[in-house]
Amino acid sequence: MTIFGSIETGRSALRAQMMGMAVSGQNVANANTPGYSRQRVELAPAVPALTTGLSLVPGYGVEITAITRVRSEFYHTQAMSSGSYLSYWEMRAEAFQGAEVIFMEPGENGLSGYLNDFFDSWQELSGSPESAAVRMSLREQAISFTDAVQDTYLRLTDLQVGLKNELAKRVQEVNQLAAEAAAINEHIIFAGALGESPNALLDQLDLVLEQLSGLVDIRVYRKNSGAVEIFAGGRLLVQDQQHYALSLQAEGGQLNLVSSRGLPLELRSGRLKGLLEAVNEIIPGLQEQLNEIVSCLVKELNMLHCSGYGLDEETGRNFFVEIDNNGVPPALQFKLDEAVLDDITAIAASTAPGEPGNGKNALQIARLSSENVLGGGSVSLMDGYRGLISSLGVEGRESRRMAEAFKETTVQLQSRHQSVTGVNLDEETLNMIQYGYAWQAAASFIGYIDRMLETLFREL
Repeated sequence: MTIFGSIETGRSALRAQMMGMAVSGQNVANANTPGYSRQRVELAPAVPALTTGLSLVPGYGVEITAITRVRSEFYHTQAMSSGSYLSYWEMRAEAFQGAEVIFMEPGENGLSGYLNDFFDSWQELSGSPESAAVRMSLREQAISFTDAVQDTYLRLTDLQVGLKNELAKRVQEVNQLAAEAAAINEHIIFAGALGESPNALLDQLDLVLEQLSGLVDIRVYRKNSGAVEIFAGGRLLVQDQQHYALSLQAEGGQLNLVSSRGLPLELRSGRLKGLLEAVNEIIPGLQEQLNEIVSCLVKELNMLHCSGYGLDEETGRNFFVEIDNNGVPPALQFKLDEAVLDDITAIAASTAPGEPGNGKNALQIARLSSENVLGGGSVSLMDGYRGLISSLGVEGRESRRMAEAFKETTVQLQSRHQSVTGVNLDEETLNMIQYGYAWQAAASFIGYIDRMLETLFREL
């Protein structure tokens, strides 16, 4: 090594320490920036080409090989996966909570209260079949009951419509994030072609991936260039600079999430999966159970009522309007027959004509609440409704429990990832001190070389 080679060694040392100081300053500046990954200067001894005749060379200084992001792909991937399941269970919990609010059980305004009061009115009528006041009370109670059932069904429909609207917006959000990821991919590839370090772009891409994982379960494959391929539900979503939009498709009364080629996504987690289940299964399932209870009640009660006699000694009249298979849900057809609405004497409380004080038919109808007429004769009307509310509560509690479990897991994984990738101000302060002293030493080294050269030239 020549004396001028020593100056080059000092120069490389100054450059390396200055770059290290700049990187530490960048880390400190972004200590509170969401999604920022701390960076590190990778240094290595400068290795010259082998040349014959050179010996006892201590080295040729230092070179900067890269400025890398400090990351833990394992924790990052696990945190995204856990967060995706968290979003799914939170969405299910929200759907069940919305349904619980609509049913208002337990409570005075729940359908169980209306159903009990309705059959209690028939019980009361069996003891006073000729009382106009009791008959009017029964009719009013029946009207309140039918109105409550229709209101509950319509509010469930409103909840479903609201969830459908959110579903459409979330699909649009996924497509926007996919387009953003594709644009970042393009910039990463361009920066790599120029030999630049795209760390800031990679941080932006990670943020987009985290947002996407909350909406839909994704699989990410990183290329050597730093760009990614993203699969959502097993279907290609992003490839290099291209993104493939998802859409909703209605089929058989249900909504399906499909790829740009019309292929259905096989979702395992994410808020979109929770929304699809709420729209296609949870809300329709509750409405179907309510329709089944209403259909059974109308059929069984009308059968008994048609066999009885009113105060006008007429028979063969329905109490409720018969349910037709006209496409209208039974719960929305649930209302009193016109004859009962117009005249309370049409209420058939007696089992025989000419016996106005006979309340046996009203008693039989009152007992209908505890008879096994639902589900093929295995469950009573009251138990059937209690089962609906019970399953709603169990599913809701299970969803909330799973959401809490995944929330705790996600927080722990994010904390561990942050411990690796986050900026530690104490560590960066020590690094800056180290780089500062190294800078001073390198400057002193060059100063000594300069004085050596000055002495040499003076002697010459």
